[in-house]
Amino acid sequence: MTFKEILLESAANKELVKEFDRLNGTNLSLKGSGLDLEIDKASGRLEDDMKLFIEFVYEFVWLRL
Repeated sequence: MTFKEILLESAANKELVKEFDRLNGTNLSLKGSGLDLEIDKASGRLEDDMKLFIEFVYEFVWLRL
């Protein structure tokens, strides 16, 4: 498997994303009102959260394989 495949599988794992959100204070599960989600997108928070998730998957999933 490539890193991209691992990343896509990890992102599709709802429980993993939920626990990542809980531990890191992120919102990749996209919970909240539509307005809150739009604010997260406009402020760049969602993009920053995705970068954190990519780093997490690289360090704790990919490197461990």
